[in-house]
Amino acid sequence: MTSTVASSASAVTAAPGPSEAAELGGGVRITLGETEKVLVPADAVMDIKVPAEWGSAASGLRCTVADSTGRNEDLRSSDVKKQESIAGRDWTTIWTFSSPPEAEVSVGCKDPDAKITATDNNYIRVAPRSLNPH
Repeated sequence: MTSTVASSASAVTAAPGPSEAAELGGGVRITLGETEKVLVPADAVMDIKVPAEWGSAASGLRCTVADSTGRNEDLRSSDVKKQESIAGRDWTTIWTFSSPPEAEVSVGCKDPDAKITATDNNYIRVAPRSLNPH
């Protein structure tokens, strides 16, 4: 499931600066409805996570990941949605994608049916997940 999300984008890497690291826990925060550039680290796949409190409303989100040529990357999902606590908040992984190491991709999600209640915390997280378990 992909659709185009139009917005101004600024360069953001998967490893945010020190001022954001504690809040983001190693991911990139993207406001719902906006698109941001994300740098894909080596030996990782990327997870698109949403706040767990969004519940079933998150199933209506339309997300897209595009490479530098505008080609859409394949998003993978499963019936079992992984949940985890990051920086004191519960998150659910709704999509996973992979791109070549060090590739810069544009990531964005929108809520076309307006099922997500508008708050100051309406953002998704795009975070790397290591392919090499420690």
